[in-house]
Amino acid sequence: MNKKMLTCGIFVGGAIGAAAALLYAPLSGKELRKQMRESKDEWVKIANEFKTNATELKESVTKLSQDGKEIIKELATDVKTAVEEWQHEIEPTKEAMQSEIKNIQKTIAELENKLQEGKETIRPS
Repeated sequence: MNKKMLTCGIFVGGAIGAAAALLYAPLSGKELRKQMRESKDEWVKIANEFKTNATELKESVTKLSQDGKEIIKELATDVKTAVEEWQHEIEPTKEAMQSEIKNIQKTIAELENKLQEGKETIRPS
């Protein structure tokens, strides 16, 4: 695609340069018209090449955008599948961790109760 853009740029630049050269050349009106008639075929050729390159560029961009959409859809599907597999794989570990957290919370509650009981028995009357 970059080669096509470069080619298109060269043709456009050449056309602009040729037009500028014709307009700023110190020629009489008659000589300028004669030179323009002689270079008419070259101008038509450049315009046709520009049109062809622009069409090819448009087709390339369209194809690239379609390919990009397909790749993004495939990537999204792959990521979704990978996340679902990961969630399935970690489920046993997740359940074990939740159970362990409940056991730790229960142990902490028991220790707090024992500490409260110990404070009550130590207080002087």
